[in-house]
Amino acid sequence: MLKFLNKTAGIGLAVVAGGALALGALNAKPAKAEGGTLVWSIPAAQSLYDPMQACGWLTKNTTHMIFDGLVELELGKPEQPWSTLRPALAESWTISDDGTVYTFNLRKGVKFHDGTPFNADVAKWNYDRFSNPDADHYSAAGAAFLSFYSRWIESSRAVDEHTFEVVLNQPNYEWLQIGQSSCGQPEMISPAAWEKYGDEDLALNPVGTGPFKFVERDIGVMAILERNEDYYGEPAKLDRMIYHQITDQATRMSALRAGEINMLTEPAWDEIENLVDEGFQLLLQPNVPSVWYAQFNMKNPVLQDVRVRRAINMAVDREYVANEIYKGTAHAEHGMLSAGTFAYDPNYKPYPYDPEGAKKLLAEAGYADGLEITLETFDYGWNEAWEKAVQRDLKKVGIDVKLTKLEWMTYLGKWLNGMGPEVGMNTMGWGWSVPYWTAHATRCDHHPPNGINGGWYCNEKVDALYQKAIATKDKKVATEYYREANRIIMEEDVAFLPVFSYHNPILLAPNVKGFVNGQENWYDFALPYIED
Repeated sequence: MLKFLNKTAGIGLAVVAGGALALGALNAKPAKAEGGTLVWSIPAAQSLYDPMQACGWLTKNTTHMIFDGLVELELGKPEQPWSTLRPALAESWTISDDGTVYTFNLRKGVKFHDGTPFNADVAKWNYDRFSNPDADHYSAAGAAFLSFYSRWIESSRAVDEHTFEVVLNQPNYEWLQIGQSSCGQPEMISPAAWEKYGDEDLALNPVGTGPFKFVERDIGVMAILERNEDYYGEPAKLDRMIYHQITDQATRMSALRAGEINMLTEPAWDEIENLVDEGFQLLLQPNVPSVWYAQFNMKNPVLQDVRVRRAINMAVDREYVANEIYKGTAHAEHGMLSAGTFAYDPNYKPYPYDPEGAKKLLAEAGYADGLEITLETFDYGWNEAWEKAVQRDLKKVGIDVKLTKLEWMTYLGKWLNGMGPEVGMNTMGWGWSVPYWTAHATRCDHHPPNGINGGWYCNEKVDALYQKAIATKDKKVATEYYREANRIIMEEDVAFLPVFSYHNPILLAPNVKGFVNGQENWYDFALPYIED
C-alpha cells in the first residue's frame, strides 16, 4: 500500500481548499471566512440540466444543487455504511402498511428561484410531467429517463395545499430510494419556467428551489452556480460553484497545481502520491455504491456459451487492478451487489484468479486455439487502465479483445440502446445505495427500449426474487432475496464480469474546508467553503 493512504487515512469531512483561481473572466469574489468559489475539474461532458432528463452522476452533481425533490439522500455523514433518506421539500412522509400509498407533508413557504410558490399542486404538476401521458406538459423523454421510478406509479394527487399523495401499482418499500439514484430524478422544476421556456429550452434556463441558482453555462466548457440567498434550509457556504470541463489528464493535473481549479476527481492514479506530498488533500470513500464491470452480450454467438463467460471471470486478476493499477484506492469486486448497500457481502468471491482453469473451460467450449471478442467502452482517460488490464489477462488465456472506445455521451446513447450481436461486452461503472439497482441491468422486462438491460440477459427466477425483496419491510429478509439473485446472476448464468469498486478519490486544495466525500458519486456542495 502506498504511503499516501497511510497519511490521509481515508474518508470523511474533507479538509481541502484551493489556491488562487486563474480563470480571469470569472472574476470570482475574494474568499471570506465562509464563502469563496469552488472550481471542480469534471472529466467529461454533462448532459441536460433538466432533472428529469439528467443522466449520469456528473450531471446530477449540478442539477441536485439547483433542484430539490420531496426527499434526498444524506450526503454529510460519511461514516455511515450506506446513504439514507432525509426530508427535502417534504418535511415528513408515511408509507401505508401494504407498501403502496406514500403521503408527503410538504414544507410551507418554499419558493422557486423565480419566486413561484411550491405547494402540492406544483408537486402534482411535476409528477404528471413524467407519469401522466394525458397531461398537456407530459414529457415522453422525461418519462423514459425516469422509468426506474415512474413505472411504479398508479396515480398521484394533491390532498390539500401542503399534502401530496402517490399511489403505487404494487408494493415497493424501496421506491423513494430508487428515485434518488435513477437516470433522471423526480426533482421539482418551476411550472412558470416551463411555461416561459418550454421543454426544449428549460434545460438551458433551469429554475429550481435548491441551495444554488443557475448563472450560466458554456456547454462542453463550464457551468456556474451561485448561492441561493433565499433557500428554505441551511444556506450554502460557498458563494459560487464552478464546473470546469477538462478531459485531458495531464491538463487537469497542471490546473490543480496552478490553482486554476481546487477540486479534482478521477485523478491520474500515478500522480496521487505526488500531489499529497505537495500538500493537496486526499479524501477516500470505500462505501460508494458503484461497481465497475463488463456486461456480457447474450446475443453474441461466442458469449452465449456460459463456459466462455465463466472462463473470462476466472481469467481476470481483480486484486491486481485494485491494488496495483489504482494504488489501493479501490477494492476487488466479484459480484454485482456493491458496497454502500445493505445487502453487500464483502466475503462473496466466487471467482478466484485462475488462468489455467480458464484455459480448460475455453478448450471444453471449443476454443483451445483462442477466440476474438469486442469490448465497447468510453473515453474517460482513467477508465482505460483497468480495461487494458482485462485485455492483457484475457490475452494470456487465448482471448483477443478488441477495445472500441467512444466519446462519453455517444457511448451512453449506445449503452442505453443495448448491444448489437457483433459486440461481446460493454463496460460501465455505476450502482445505487439500494441493492435493487441490479434489477435494472438484469430484468427480463428491462430490455431496451423499455430499460437498460443492454446485455439482453433474462431469468424469471431472478426477477421474482427482486419483486419479493422490494415488497418486504424486513431488511434481513430482503438481503436474503438480493443475495440469492446475485448468486444466480454470477454463478449459474454468469451475466457480468465485475472487476472493482473504487473509493472515489478526491483531491482538494489545502484551503477547501468542510467538504464531505459521502457514499454516492455526487456531493453536497452546500457544505464546503474556501478559507482565507
